[in-house]
Amino acid sequence: MIDLHDVTFAYEDQEKIIQQVDLQVNAGEFIVLCGKSGCGKSTLLRILNGLIPELYMGELTGTGSILGQELLTKEFNEYVRAIGVVFQNPKTQFFTSDVYSELAFAMENYGVTRGEMIERINEITSMFSLEAFLDRSMFHLSGGQKQLIAFASASMLNHRLFLLDEPSSNLDEATIEQLKAYLQVLKNQGMTIIVSEHRLYYLTELADRYLVMNKGEIVNDYTKQEMREKSSSDIQSMGLRALEQTAIKKTSKPVKAKENIRLTFDGLEFHYRKQATGLKIPSLTVTSSYITGIIGHNGAGKSTFSKLLSGLIKPKKGFIKLNQKIMRPKELIKESFVVMQDVNLQLFFETVEKEISLNAKNTNQFDEIVAMLNLEPILLRHPQTLSGGEKQRVAIASALLSGKKIIIFDEPTSGLDLIHMEEVSNTIHWLRQENILVVVITHDKEFLSRTCQRILHFDQGTIIEDYFIELTIKE
Repeated sequence: MIDLHDVTFAYEDQEKIIQQVDLQVNAGEFIVLCGKSGCGKSTLLRILNGLIPELYMGELTGTGSILGQELLTKEFNEYVRAIGVVFQNPKTQFFTSDVYSELAFAMENYGVTRGEMIERINEITSMFSLEAFLDRSMFHLSGGQKQLIAFASASMLNHRLFLLDEPSSNLDEATIEQLKAYLQVLKNQGMTIIVSEHRLYYLTELADRYLVMNKGEIVNDYTKQEMREKSSSDIQSMGLRALEQTAIKKTSKPVKAKENIRLTFDGLEFHYRKQATGLKIPSLTVTSSYITGIIGHNGAGKSTFSKLLSGLIKPKKGFIKLNQKIMRPKELIKESFVVMQDVNLQLFFETVEKEISLNAKNTNQFDEIVAMLNLEPILLRHPQTLSGGEKQRVAIASALLSGKKIIIFDEPTSGLDLIHMEEVSNTIHWLRQENILVVVITHDKEFLSRTCQRILHFDQGTIIEDYFIELTIKE
């Protein structure tokens, strides 16, 4: 199936990202590719899916074969028909403006008959419970919903090999279970599957082997049993996330910390056009006393809430007060910074250093924040050449240097390994000590339990729970 020897790759004018990789994968194996952010996982997947050297320029060397084709002499169109691919950023693989057309797109390209297309779309949408989305615009989906559509689209043709890059990154717990169930179906059908992931807990029953990468090399190759026998400290020493899902423990209200910033929501309502229901918040107060986590399934209203909070959209009814002053959207924009779920939308400049410093107000904290987020090695890199996790840390650095009173993190651990997840958690605690109001939207329970004291649980546009939790890592 896959047999590669001494493969190296360097993007144009850069050091080698992949270094002397040997990789053998048998037909029907389920491989988990793991390792620290920036270790080369996504680049290795680009080699396997043919985008290197077809799309990404650079120097690729080595020998071997993938799906029976030589590494450097592929017939690209025939080759990619046999591969189902889900990118780390699902938006980069969408071609149409509505869900139904997106699901049909690959089949149309390869001349599948209309009857077969309809049958396959019905089969996959039923499996993923996507019926309610078929007539939706791609532009009106949440990040998690886009991730699920990307995976469903990649499953439409009968592929032999599936390559998935962080497929769970924006998914809620229930949808991850759906993803897991479908991956089990593919495995039972004898498909070969390679998943690059930081969240490992949902893959423990599926994995046959774990390949651990570091600095562009595959440094360890463990069987499922060998990985299960490792202690938590062994897993952490490799920079990997936990193999088991983290439990959230509710607690009584902690001792109130110093409060400098107070946001009050009164009679707030918002809904998008052609949407029967929307967001409704009769009364809510969020302060800088606690780090507030926002949870809920994909499409529950979390991102809409963050847009209202930051002034990016205007409420249909009600108002928001900042320290008792009613705020207009323009005023909220001046006081807030959103680290977006898709950080590619907020990276503009040619180097990381320029990206985080050009509009900075807290320039005296530049060195401290660069060290805190471990950005020194990539300061001169172009942001768009970075891994997903590295881009996330660059956006966070921009937020910290912005001098804003309110910072909202939308899925800040997407693409982050254990070490960088801990760095981001420590950074958010530092923000609280600086008397900045922090709101974190996340599905990541491991991160949530280390970072947030208060939890707001959204469902169908309303807050159904408001409680405090016990931190697993003391401040």
